[in-house]
Amino acid sequence: MATSVWMKQNVIIKTVVTQPFKDNYLKDLESAEAGAKQNLEKLKSSLSQVILRAGAGQYDELVKVQLQDEKTKQEQMVTELQAKKAEVAKLELGSVYVQGALEGTVEVKVGDNLFQKVSSTSILVQDGVILSID
Repeated sequence: MATSVWMKQNVIIKTVVTQPFKDNYLKDLESAEAGAKQNLEKLKSSLSQVILRAGAGQYDELVKVQLQDEKTKQEQMVTELQAKKAEVAKLELGSVYVQGALEGTVEVKVGDNLFQKVSSTSILVQDGVILSID
């Protein structure tokens, strides 16, 4: 009979906002936005080609629908990235920003309080250096 088991646990990453963090994060977001816009332009071009072909075939309609769906996803991504950039630009230096969550693992043993063990943990980081783990 096992006396312990490893379980998944969410780890929340919190970052102390510094100017280098803001600069790097904004640069990453701008790069992602540029990539999404480039993909969007390619999709628009492909969609135009399918429409110009004016094929009434089932394949052309399927391709058209798939391109429209992907175009919509890319437009949403661009909008979300622009909103995230605006949010990051407004962050105050020294404030704490929840950057996201990672999945980790935790060992639970007989006698442990399961809910305390698997509840979310948070890590506070400043410029890539871990300041605390809660």
